[in-house]
Amino acid sequence: MSQVISWIMTEEERLAYIDKHPIKPTSKKLIDKNLSNNGVDFKWRGKKGNQSRYGTK
Repeated sequence: MSQVISWIMTEEERLAYIDKHPIKPTSKKLIDKNLSNNGVDFKWRGKKGNQSRYGTK
């Protein structure tokens, strides 16, 4: 297995890191793309299943 190396930052190093890499707020909402199409997914499944089972269009 790989070896895990950890280190502890001093308070001054941590503040310097935060100053160098600030967290910027975004205006975009994060959307879970795996769950965003569930409603649409269930709507077309029934139609497609009926088409293949009964041959209707």
